[in-house]
Amino acid sequence: MQPFPTTAREILALVGDRATYNRGKRYADEGRVQITSPPKGNHAVSGRQQWECSVLGSKEYRVVIEKHQGTLELLWCSCPAFGRMGVCKHIAAALLHLIECGFVQREIEPGSKRPEDDRSGAFVQESPNFGNGSRRAVDQRPEHDDSLASGASTGQTVRDSKAREKESQKARVAVAHLIRRLGDLLESEHQPGGTSAGPLPSPEPRATSRLTIDYVLVYEGHVSLELKAGVDRTFVVKNIRDFIRDVQIGAPHPLTPRFSYQPELHHVAPEDLSILRVLGQVMAEESFYRSVNGYYSYDRKYGDRRLALPPAAADALLDELRGRQIFLTHGSAAPAPINVAEDPLPKAGLEFRLLPGDKTTEGGVRLDLAPLARAEYLATYRWLVIDGTLYRLSEQEDNLVSSFMLALRSETKPGGFLRPYERPQTHLSIPRDLVGTALSLTVPALETIGKIQVQPSLSKQIAKFPLRTEVLIDEGPDALSLDVSFHYEDAVFRPVAGSAPESPSKDADRAVSPTMDKFYIRDMDREMQVISILNGGPVTVKPGPGGQAKLSVPKDDETLYRFFHETVPALTALDHVSLYLSDGASAYVTDVQPQPEIRFDLDPAGGWLTVRFDVHGVDPAEVEQIRQALLRGMRYVRLESGAFLSLEDESFRRARSVLQTVLGDVRSSSRKGRDAGGFRVPLYKTALLVDADDTRGVARYSAAVRTLVESLSDPEALEIAPPAGLRTALRPYQLTGFRWMKTLAHYSLGGILADEMGLGKTVQTIAFLLSERETAPTDRPSLLVVPASLIYNWEAEFRRFAPSLRVIVADGPPESRNQKLQNLQAGDIAVTSYPLLRQDIAQYAEIPFEHLILDEAQTVKNHTTQIFRAVQQIQAPKRFALTGTPIENALDDLWSIIHTLMPGLFPPLQRFKDLSPEQARRRVRPFILRRTKKDVLRDLPERTEMIHWVELDDKQKAAYLAFLNDAQLRAQQLMQKGGLTENRIAILALITRLRQVCADPALVVPDYEGSSAKLEALLELLREYQAAGRRALVFSQFTQMLERIRRRLAEEGIEAFYLDGRTPPKDRLAMADAFNAGERGVFLISLRAGGTGLNLTGADTVILYDLWWNPAVDAQAIGRAHRIGQKNPVLVLRVIAKGTIEERMYALQMKKQALFDRVIESEKDPSAFRLTEEDIRALLSLTEADAEAVR
Repeated sequence: MQPFPTTAREILALVGDRATYNRGKRYADEGRVQITSPPKGNHAVSGRQQWECSVLGSKEYRVVIEKHQGTLELLWCSCPAFGRMGVCKHIAAALLHLIECGFVQREIEPGSKRPEDDRSGAFVQESPNFGNGSRRAVDQRPEHDDSLASGASTGQTVRDSKAREKESQKARVAVAHLIRRLGDLLESEHQPGGTSAGPLPSPEPRATSRLTIDYVLVYEGHVSLELKAGVDRTFVVKNIRDFIRDVQIGAPHPLTPRFSYQPELHHVAPEDLSILRVLGQVMAEESFYRSVNGYYSYDRKYGDRRLALPPAAADALLDELRGRQIFLTHGSAAPAPINVAEDPLPKAGLEFRLLPGDKTTEGGVRLDLAPLARAEYLATYRWLVIDGTLYRLSEQEDNLVSSFMLALRSETKPGGFLRPYERPQTHLSIPRDLVGTALSLTVPALETIGKIQVQPSLSKQIAKFPLRTEVLIDEGPDALSLDVSFHYEDAVFRPVAGSAPESPSKDADRAVSPTMDKFYIRDMDREMQVISILNGGPVTVKPGPGGQAKLSVPKDDETLYRFFHETVPALTALDHVSLYLSDGASAYVTDVQPQPEIRFDLDPAGGWLTVRFDVHGVDPAEVEQIRQALLRGMRYVRLESGAFLSLEDESFRRARSVLQTVLGDVRSSSRKGRDAGGFRVPLYKTALLVDADDTRGVARYSAAVRTLVESLSDPEALEIAPPAGLRTALRPYQLTGFRWMKTLAHYSLGGILADEMGLGKTVQTIAFLLSERETAPTDRPSLLVVPASLIYNWEAEFRRFAPSLRVIVADGPPESRNQKLQNLQAGDIAVTSYPLLRQDIAQYAEIPFEHLILDEAQTVKNHTTQIFRAVQQIQAPKRFALTGTPIENALDDLWSIIHTLMPGLFPPLQRFKDLSPEQARRRVRPFILRRTKKDVLRDLPERTEMIHWVELDDKQKAAYLAFLNDAQLRAQQLMQKGGLTENRIAILALITRLRQVCADPALVVPDYEGSSAKLEALLELLREYQAAGRRALVFSQFTQMLERIRRRLAEEGIEAFYLDGRTPPKDRLAMADAFNAGERGVFLISLRAGGTGLNLTGADTVILYDLWWNPAVDAQAIGRAHRIGQKNPVLVLRVIAKGTIEERMYALQMKKQALFDRVIESEKDPSAFRLTEEDIRALLSLTEADAEAVR
């Protein structure tokens, strides 16, 4: 046993690793060790003491230390490192703490003097300390005793002192924990690979001898390990666990009375240390199960000498032992040397023999399995030891070996039970009547792990030929009959009859052969392939003559189709199967595989796509039946000839998809749009053919349709010159957009120009309308519907870019509008607003227009509004929508816009919601052109977005929390009452009120006398920007807030433009022009009224004073300044009150951004963009961080 360490040097030697010792010392110095129970045991009587300590590491670990008569009896820690290494930093810390507290001192030899303090002759004793581990000296001679005089005050002082000490200890532990975590992180950063240093291998000092370690595997139903160690010779290690632990920590270990392992004299090779580490992990698992179960069972006789190896640990050990000699023993046998194989079992060179039978086989054969019989098979571990080499078996090899071993042992002893060290017989005797089946199974199996030698006298009787399977199908009155036969040269075998054709014949005498004295080795694996297919098909099995299986297939349509479509192809896919049909059976299959074809052409009348469906190889009279079956989703059609035509083949699957997409359901396609030559569908259905995988191999396009499809696929490749009268040069991407619109209009189609705000949708549209007038003049005007605030913007842009176009702005009072509408033929372009269109729809509906252009088309996103219904009544073959946000709230928005342009491209709304995002994207892709600034404007100045966080003052915080508590309560009631759907408006009103409190409590609290932190922050920002020469747009959804900002700016002497929904359209344009010309430095804008249609490139700063959950609204506002014509970098600033609903709203914006990307640009989740009940709850919740921020 090892002496109990009483000094720091001895503890270092015990730990064996300087890094571990240093960490333990730091733990002790930081006060992380506490003795959780007083010392146990009577040292004076028994010489035994035990301490239990708590050490604060990454968590609290328990340490137990026991001392017995000056030796270290027990060391234990609950940490994982101790389980692996047998020592750890927590034990080092605990031992150092015991020394610090005075519990551990060197044993005083008899007659020696006790240490004394030289100061005044006073004797000083180290008193135990269960608290912070500090050393305290206690003078045994009290100078005076005034306890009676001080009485109660002394008691109170003691209690106060203990309370302070307790609080101090809690603080000390908390700080120690922080120091430990940061210290460990710092140390791990400086370790190689970023990991903590572990125990170091034993150094190899000068003139030391290598400690040789032998590894002995003992097998007695399970594998255990014994060790032998020594220098000149090896000795049995009597306590394997202590030996492993001592070597790892560098402690001496006695092996015999005359020889001990001494770290100073002996070194351990690195490969042995690696093996001992694996064994240390086994010990840790053993310790774990012992601690969980309260015991750990192992052989009492050999328990200390042996370490039981679970299979996983044993395999890990073999990895370490590969390439070196080890030993294996069982029972009382002497250990035999073995090596771990580098190669798999098939490389072992095993040879098995097939011999003539003896008297016991009755004319059969004997199978010599001597290589397996003499092998050691360790079944639990999948190990096989052959001639001193240990092989690890694969699962398949293990199944084979275990089967043969069981057969050999069964022949040796009835029941097959042998002790692990008992030897089985070496031969397997096979009676004659089982030879065919036995050899058919055993020979292929043995050939996977070795070779088979056939004795010459027996070779003429053993026949091995390739399998040829024949399947004959014949017509019967009520069923088809099947004759299945397995042919090996001149021998024929058939499946036996049972409840099902589960297996091939297992009786060699069933072979029909002129040479019955042969034993056939059959290909049972391939025979089973056939049997499995028959078992899985609609095949009925009955006993036939001689016990052979009689196979048949009932003659109902479903069963016959399944047989010929599934079973027959599976059989013919096997290279050894030949299938024959009688004349009657061949009537169920077609001579050639019919192929569908769908031809597309443009209707001469224009505006229509002609679709013709045909099936080659089928009577034309039956084509319509096949088309109807495809549209109904049927699996097959039975033709007039009786043959089954599968509609599940790849070509018909593609044809079904195309027909269902282009023609719609069967009822609408049976009569509607049909003519003698096929079907007519709207031309915009061509979009479904663009890049459609399903059309490959079944679609045939006319030259005209191919040109259209290519144009829709690649609008940049079109060569269409811009109009001569255009007073500006188009950028390359604008030219592409212009050509795209021209191509769609040529085919009387429409689309959505969805460029990001600021990329020039206006100039592209003007170029398109001008080109249409120049190339194909018509009496019909074009109708442009825009938001009321943008009427005059458009009029000015037409004058600027296309002055030759006659523009009529249909505004003013009813009498004036009526007069203008009666004279629309006198102009080229009619411009009106959405509200005026709704009012005058009766007149507009009677006027034929050439084009319909919807600017800011998100206005018609709601299909239940009067504006949506009014737009649908406009007569115009060429219809386009302009919007940077075709989807603001939900995918329904896109359906509404597309429905106003091309009704029928999408199915009805309820069915549209069932489309996958990819299906919706495919349908709309050719009709949406979307470019972003980052993609096309390489020269656009940089845009920087930042958040300006604002801390609410105390009064505003109190107001916000009051409103938040009320909103949470009311929202919860509304959710329980009718849910979000029924109470959406009321719940949104609660959210709006919270946003107003953040903006300025005066918006919702009458006579509020406090200030607004956000308003003060905004004013400070604007002062700085004014001084720096920056020009800012300030957006807010609340017009009252904008008014308050305007008043405060006026008080500061800062002039600002102001625009909200009440600003007349002409004034909007004038203010925008004045601001861009350099007049005034601030423009206050209502988010909804000025978020679209304005060009304010004179600004270089955009301030979003308040947020809404929809990021598209913010993007529109930012696009007023960051657009074509901007020469300066643009700063975007979001002013957000910290810890409030605004912070959550910004996070929600980031989460919801993606509806656009999914359908328009990529494939994210469109449903994620809706304001859900979960979003509402998240917005109105209050986290601890939020509460702290607004306290």
